[in-house]
Amino acid sequence: MFATALALLVVGVFWFNWNSNAVSEEPTPTPVPPFLQKHTFGQSVAGRAIEGYEIGRGTEVILMLGSIHGNEMGTTDLLTQLIEEVIASPSLVSKNKKLVVIPMANPDGFIDRIDKSNANGVNLNLNFPTAKWEHYGSGGTYAGPEPFSEPESRIIRDVVERYQPAALIAFHARGALVSPELSDVSKKLSSWYAAKSGYDYYDEWDYFGTATRWFEETTGRPSTTVELTKYLESDWRINQPALMELIGGLKISEL
Repeated sequence: MFATALALLVVGVFWFNWNSNAVSEEPTPTPVPPFLQKHTFGQSVAGRAIEGYEIGRGTEVILMLGSIHGNEMGTTDLLTQLIEEVIASPSLVSKNKKLVVIPMANPDGFIDRIDKSNANGVNLNLNFPTAKWEHYGSGGTYAGPEPFSEPESRIIRDVVERYQPAALIAFHARGALVSPELSDVSKKLSSWYAAKSGYDYYDEWDYFGTATRWFEETTGRPSTTVELTKYLESDWRINQPALMELIGGLKISEL
């Protein structure tokens, strides 16, 4: 898994930033392709850079998040592999598409913890303001003192406001399933992704405070949670068919 992640050195010294508290604004050592922009969207609680990639110039934006739970490392590897594929073959991204990819939304959790939380002990995927919200419990279910109390969740909010995505796909582990939010458009996206990947379609979760629930309630656009089969593996071959269509000619509005 980490062999793939290390390859991101060519587009942004990603591994250095994962393992340090420094936030580097220095140019990358290898030229970044013109269709790809690297951004530092902000810093984690511990001051680590939260980085992302803007790929393509189209008007239909798809936002993809990995490792909002730090112990779900395979999600970072999956999105790293997607970036590598696009760098190798830029034509994979349709002219009408723009991808905004944050492979590691919770770097402190990824590096320093063995549970779902950030450096403050908050489960970031319960820290978003939704119609229903509560503190939940302790440990991995603590949602924080209030919605958007954490810099990492505020960064996701700001990215959504900046790019106005047509859809949000949040990658998690482990469940081998695709779980929609409540709307018909979210269910259509999730059903389509499940069919393409072979993951189970599972619509019985009803968590509030999540990034996907907040996105749907705020924008009215589709959002889904894709659960990989294992914490430490990317499931690249399973997800590849759906991801290739999503970044290609498929229009979210036509699902």
